[in-house]
Amino acid sequence: MEKRKDNFIDYLREIPNYLAIFIVPVYFMTASPMLLEIGASTGNNAADLSLIFTFFTIGMILGQLTSVMYNRKFKKFKVIMAGYVLIVPILFLLSLVNNLYLFYILYFLLGYAAGVIWIQATKYVLENKIKNKDRLTTIFLSFYPIGNFIAPLIASLLINNSLNWRYSYYIMIFLTFIIMALYIWLKRGKKGQPEEEEEERISLKDIFTDRQRNIIFVLGCLLLLFYCISETVVATWAPTFLRVEKLFDVNTAGWAASLFWLAVLIGRMITGAIAGKIKSNYIMLILSIIAIVSMAVFIPLNQTIGSLAAIFMAGIGCSGIITLGISSTSTIYPHGRGVLASIVFAAVNIGVSAAPFLTRLTSQYHMSWSMAIAPIAMGMTTVMILVKIFYTNKIKKYPGG
Repeated sequence: MEKRKDNFIDYLREIPNYLAIFIVPVYFMTASPMLLEIGASTGNNAADLSLIFTFFTIGMILGQLTSVMYNRKFKKFKVIMAGYVLIVPILFLLSLVNNLYLFYILYFLLGYAAGVIWIQATKYVLENKIKNKDRLTTIFLSFYPIGNFIAPLIASLLINNSLNWRYSYYIMIFLTFIIMALYIWLKRGKKGQPEEEEEERISLKDIFTDRQRNIIFVLGCLLLLFYCISETVVATWAPTFLRVEKLFDVNTAGWAASLFWLAVLIGRMITGAIAGKIKSNYIMLILSIIAIVSMAVFIPLNQTIGSLAAIFMAGIGCSGIITLGISSTSTIYPHGRGVLASIVFAAVNIGVSAAPFLTRLTSQYHMSWSMAIAPIAMGMTTVMILVKIFYTNKIKKYPGG
């Protein structure tokens, strides 16, 4: 029997899942450049309003952890559609409210629904017929930084045209309806051909039956946790570090953040092209070394061009580690993909959540220390990758390896 080959149409059919990831940062990052305008309009302090990002993240983590529970009774398509049906009125209410606590509650619910959808979209990607999961996951998760790039543009469009910040939520509602329409068109399934079976009623004990695979899974989760600490420090703290420690102006610091995400996108395109041709562990190892060197060089540099070049190379180093790490870790077992993805993304979000706490703690002593967290955490990522490589090569010599 001829081995089935992936084709371009297979990847195009996953567009609804790509957009489900794309819109997540749009939901909460669009408000970031407009906090002053939102605060002035609603009578709330911008610093207090910034906590909406924390509530969104908490909601998203809980949504990701509980998402697979809904698959015991409902198919992925129905869970996703229910999530978006909940999101639309939440966005509409956000366009009306002024009360600070209502903002917190609504952003928590928005994050929860987005987290539930995230895992369902991930299950679609991990369970489809495409063989090259590393390439597919790289494409899939590349839409997250695209969302990060687009969100501030939406805010700038409104502010530069003297439009009310509340219109941003109507734009999000419009985008949400587009995604819902694409899911109905591409993922509902034909009549008489029901969607593939959903998450089996399987316990954790039934999934984690192989000790060797369990060790590889734990190593995968740890490398993702350390990696996300490193990436988040650079992505969220580097602009502040440049302004406070190196006295760069706000425009240059902003360019640093944009260059980082641009490099991440370029790196993921390259990673997607070579995924499947080179083992994912070795690609991650090379990228992590590039990231460590770039981050370490970035800290002491004071020249503008040198700093921007270093953060660009750090973005290249950060580009493919999370995509390849999630792909290889979430597919280590043939069953329970939804459960595995939930645990993997919990590790990812723990790393993302830990980074601001660590930078705030260390910045009280010295700004350079706070930035040094990035190469240190990336160094731990490299250690986990090396251990994973050595252990994987070792167990190949034995049955079950």
